[in-house]
Amino acid sequence: MKRLFGVHAPIHGSYDYKSFLELSFMADELGFDYLTVGDHFFLPPETYAKIGGDPSRPDKLDAWSTLSALAAKTKTIRIGTRVSPVPFYLPSRLAKIVATVDIISGGRVILGVGAGWYKDEAVAYGVEWGSHRERMEKMLEGLEIILSLWTNEKTTFKGKYYQVLEAPFWPKPLQKPHPQIWFGGSSDAIIDAAAKYGDGIFPLTNTPIEKLVDISQRLRKAERRHRREKKVMLAPAISYPSGVGEKSEWASKIENYIKIGANLILIDFTMEYAPLNETRSFLKEFAEEVLPSFR
Repeated sequence: MKRLFGVHAPIHGSYDYKSFLELSFMADELGFDYLTVGDHFFLPPETYAKIGGDPSRPDKLDAWSTLSALAAKTKTIRIGTRVSPVPFYLPSRLAKIVATVDIISGGRVILGVGAGWYKDEAVAYGVEWGSHRERMEKMLEGLEIILSLWTNEKTTFKGKYYQVLEAPFWPKPLQKPHPQIWFGGSSDAIIDAAAKYGDGIFPLTNTPIEKLVDISQRLRKAERRHRREKKVMLAPAISYPSGVGEKSEWASKIENYIKIGANLILIDFTMEYAPLNETRSFLKEFAEEVLPSFR
């Protein structure tokens, strides 16, 4: 199986739109397979302090608007969110947004989904928070609606939180039967949902190997429970620069992830401050030194 590599790119702090585009274009040109962004109104103050932003001005570009612009300017790289909190959206609207970006990109979109984890942004922007169980229920109901809209001529759904009635949905996404669905996190509920609906799962950045092994084992059990034939992809992420380590360690780190069943490895640039010229140099060197060895 081809080993995949990706970039988790910042759209906040020291990375404005221009910087984001430059990083993304380079990832596309160098042959990286995936590019993801976080989907938030804003992030905790300490996040901005770490990445070179201003905690008193917690900026964040809109994820799907930014991806829409990127879709028209890139060629081969898959693009999407890591992850979109479904309870923050009207599911039918999110379905329309993602389908549109899929069309613009020529069929390269993935939808990362989650239940939300940062209460402050929800409260600040008037989004009902609720318990973790309620947010999980909303996520799953919303996903049912999204998948039905993408694959059926009309959708009727009457759930606990959302309803749609004889809703038509055109145009459909280019990808058939629909764009990839990825889940963020590693709770039992997320793993079960990934085994039922998903193509992949995004654990937290810098998750230790032993915890990744546990996630992989629970995924395999969930796949058997749902009688699933195709395995859910596992996509660990390592932060740049500290998580990546020295150049001499790159290959061995990747080999360790592959041994525990990782299919996609992401380099996360959202955790620590790194000047754009430094990230450019690193991506070029990583692409030259690492990518050919694992393909």
